[in-house]
Amino acid sequence: MLLAIDNISKAYGDNQVLNNVTFALPYGQKLGLVGANGVGKSTLIKIIIGEIEPDGGEVRVASGAEIGYLAQTLNAAAGQTIAELIDTTLGNIRQLEVRLRKLEAAMVQPGDDLVGLLAEYSELTEQFERRGGYDLDYRLDQVMTGLAVAHLARDRRVATLSGGEKSRVGLAALLLAAPDLLLLDEPTNHLDFAALAWLEGYLQTYKGGVLVVSHDRHFLNQTVTAIVEIEEHSREAKQYSGNYDFYAQ
Repeated sequence: MLLAIDNISKAYGDNQVLNNVTFALPYGQKLGLVGANGVGKSTLIKIIIGEIEPDGGEVRVASGAEIGYLAQTLNAAAGQTIAELIDTTLGNIRQLEVRLRKLEAAMVQPGDDLVGLLAEYSELTEQFERRGGYDLDYRLDQVMTGLAVAHLARDRRVATLSGGEKSRVGLAALLLAAPDLLLLDEPTNHLDFAALAWLEGYLQTYKGGVLVVSHDRHFLNQTVTAIVEIEEHSREAKQYSGNYDFYAQ
């Protein structure tokens, strides 16, 4: 299991935001998180990334799994150029690549630990391939074009971008990093029709798990395979297999 949410509760004074929320997200599943405004969807996302402490319950993430969250990407971008933001976000993939090159060099030298080197190389190669390391340059052009930010100079400071440009550049960097678990909170707010259609197609083939908060019914229909609703009055969660239309019915 990639992500397990067990009996998460959170209150602010007398306002019970989340009440024993429980659900699971397996590897490869795309899950939509829905509910009325103020029911704690964004709070739950921040609990998952450790930004907010729950009053009770537990969040369990698979060992070694990397989580990507759009707000984290943008918060780290102060003073950076677009190119620096992308390189920073891709840090784990770059580290994998460096380690693979070192292992290749080590394996051609005589030694007693060839079996161990081969095992590590096989594991890291699978991670590198799963996260798109071998076609990174192609994906960079694909993602920047798809989100309509390819025209922005890569040496431009993120701080000089408009709000919509910042959001799309941050989303591009996050998609390129290809984390095992992708957390998206209203990702469609700054996308035009073409960029929205591109993002829908991209997420449909995304190999990692996705947890997305969105009010866009069409977007959810095109991208998710299950829905979790946080009920407005009880603040508990109920999970439905299927897209938004199935949940609504």
